[in-house]
Amino acid sequence: MTEQEQLKFQKMAGQIENCFIRCGAEPQDINRRNRERFGQRQIFLYKGNYYRVDQAEFDGVPFLVIDCIDNPEYASVGIMEDVDALPLTLTEEEVETRIREILGNEE
Repeated sequence: MTEQEQLKFQKMAGQIENCFIRCGAEPQDINRRNRERFGQRQIFLYKGNYYRVDQAEFDGVPFLVIDCIDNPEYASVGIMEDVDALPLTLTEEEVETRIREILGNEE
């Protein structure tokens, strides 16, 4: 990921985490060791599911990835499944809409 793409990722990841909170998700103080060791972002709990923003590249193109798991033991060590990938080209409004859809909170 280029430096510009990394900056865009950080900005959008923060926007997504703020959207999690606006939708009622609660930040969790879990997985601290792996967060620091592997640079993982904070995990949020919403309606029994744990969510986190991550990054991945598909065919050399960077994406924001929304990870999710319903198992608190797995969440506590950062083991989660990818549920959606968002291109860095989305607008703030498109990101907000997609996150609300993922959470099932489309109000």
